[in-house]
Amino acid sequence: MTGGAESNEEANRLRIARLQGIRSYIEDDDYGYIDLAGIYGADPQASSPYVVAGTFIPEEIGGSVTVVDADTDPEETLARENLNQMLNNFLPGGYKQRWGNFDLWRGNWGHDSDCGHADIAPMFEWSDSYPLTELLDSADEVAYTELSFDTDDVRVYEPLSIKVTKENKNDPSYVWIPKMGIPWIGDPPFNSESLASDPTTNYLWFKHPPEGFDEKGETYDGSALISGLSFDDDREFVRCYYASLLTLYPRGSDSTRSEILRYRNEADDTTAFVASRERSQLLTFDLDRDTVRDRIETALVEHPRLERDLRFAMLESNIWQRLFFDEGAIEHVFAVKPLVEHLLGVDYWRRVVDGDEMGVFTLSGTSLVTEIERLLPDDATRHLRLLGHEGRAVSGVQETVEENPGPLAELLARSRNREFLVDFAERVLVHSAEHALSTWSNNLTGSGTSFELWYDLNFQEMEASSAKISVYDPIQGGAGIAKEVYETLQTDAPAVGPGLASQGLCHSGTADRSTIDLLAQYPDGSLYDVYRNDHDRFIELVEEKVADRVANPDAYSMKDLVSHVEQRTQSLFETREIAAFYSYVAAEYTTVEEQVGRIPRVVDLALHLDRHVFTDPQIKATYERFADDSGRRDIAELGERLGELTVQCITACPDCLKTEPGLCLHGTGQQEAKLNRRLLTAVFDQ
Repeated sequence: MTGGAESNEEANRLRIARLQGIRSYIEDDDYGYIDLAGIYGADPQASSPYVVAGTFIPEEIGGSVTVVDADTDPEETLARENLNQMLNNFLPGGYKQRWGNFDLWRGNWGHDSDCGHADIAPMFEWSDSYPLTELLDSADEVAYTELSFDTDDVRVYEPLSIKVTKENKNDPSYVWIPKMGIPWIGDPPFNSESLASDPTTNYLWFKHPPEGFDEKGETYDGSALISGLSFDDDREFVRCYYASLLTLYPRGSDSTRSEILRYRNEADDTTAFVASRERSQLLTFDLDRDTVRDRIETALVEHPRLERDLRFAMLESNIWQRLFFDEGAIEHVFAVKPLVEHLLGVDYWRRVVDGDEMGVFTLSGTSLVTEIERLLPDDATRHLRLLGHEGRAVSGVQETVEENPGPLAELLARSRNREFLVDFAERVLVHSAEHALSTWSNNLTGSGTSFELWYDLNFQEMEASSAKISVYDPIQGGAGIAKEVYETLQTDAPAVGPGLASQGLCHSGTADRSTIDLLAQYPDGSLYDVYRNDHDRFIELVEEKVADRVANPDAYSMKDLVSHVEQRTQSLFETREIAAFYSYVAAEYTTVEEQVGRIPRVVDLALHLDRHVFTDPQIKATYERFADDSGRRDIAELGERLGELTVQCITACPDCLKTEPGLCLHGTGQQEAKLNRRLLTAVFDQ
């Protein structure tokens, strides 16, 4: 045999060995995805450090799924897509323009199911299914969900492929079928209600780790709040989608309503949760609950305005759960905020006019009805009508309060209960710390990524000694970013407590309040001349007010704060007349804050000005011009104007703790009520 032949034979043997090694790795039941380090390890020709080709595309968390056109025979494969993305597009209620000629597609789910349920069996081929009790062990109820489920009645399904159908994108004809409680497209053979557009669909989901955690991780001495930390190089979560929250827009009507669509697999005659498996590298901190609760108690005593704001956050959160999800007493998701605004208005009136320190929280259900009626007079230029709310005869809020006096009285009573408030504050603190861990980790590594979030939602029910908060990479199998944070903690020992506390220091909120402070210093409107004629002096004044408001300059970009205040002032100083009005109102802001004992909202300022005796005729004329809606119910200029002179970030905003709805378990509308930047900073700064 010649040397060349021997060389070719050896090359062929090596090639076969490489292919066999790779094949055995992929077919190993322990692996649901291709891990580069593992596959290279099975390749006898590969050597470390491994090099990833420039064309390599990482797989997003949740893995991939095959999407097929259900209308073709045989079924045609359209694409290989990320599973979570497809579920968020095509589970019942979802419509999306994608493949082909940017065609309109919907999931191939069926309507032959109980009212308010969709049969998802025709939409999927399954790679696996199992009882929910197998995932959640011995739990009787699904504690994660806003809706009630008996775990014995639920089966979890993991898709292998998703089937979609192409619809007429030029004339989709979205409808709602009341008899079945489902949305549809086209002309169904049932009585239906025409919709002006496709529904706005938010999917309800939760995550659960199939494998338990160690009681405590490694000891961490950097903060009394943190009892331990741990890093998992390979951690799996099951994300379960259990319902679609739909917002419908009936054609030819200004009304809006929400509906909830659950899932069933009629082939198995069972309630269905659709799941993806997220496998990544996980960084976890254990928060010591005794220390957390002690510090919360201290924070509530030291910051009474924070306590009152937390009571309203608790009230809003409970309204979502009790009146919206449990009893369906609120017509649509956008009706929660107006109800809370009315309750804030009653709170202002009770504290300021009636002298009741507890405000709205002492009212019975029938008394609340009376108070709402008082603030919704026939005159559209008074009380809550100033903000564009309807009169009592047609008010949706008035109707909700009248029909639910008992539940509302119970929610008010719970919100004034100190023990319940501390429990709520603890849940908010843990949730806020979870979000803060993500942004702090991002800042630490400079990765620019959006970490996936998880926290132990049931730590109170389980009476655990610690509450776990975690972040993990958004790449299936991990991308090394969470690991980088962990290794940095091992070597550089950055201060985690102060780092998490600083995530509650909101640039937007601080700039808003600094702007109010600045204008309030010149209630006669004279700041307008400085702003127009002496820019350097104006910037000096801004810098002084920002410095007065900021206790820790290193935690902010002072330059950005000054720029933000300058921009806010520019938007407020359209004319000398309007500048004078805003300056006057800013001077009243502190008075209102002291009266209501919390951060003032638009409704507080509106009710204050409604009762206020103006001594400056020009300011009074400007106010009356803004307050006069001239019978236009769709315009409430006073509310818009006052909104420009309030602190927008009460609990959380995208500039601090709030994140994308798809990343937060409470992203369907409750995220802000269940986060609190001020509580986070107050607790971690002690």
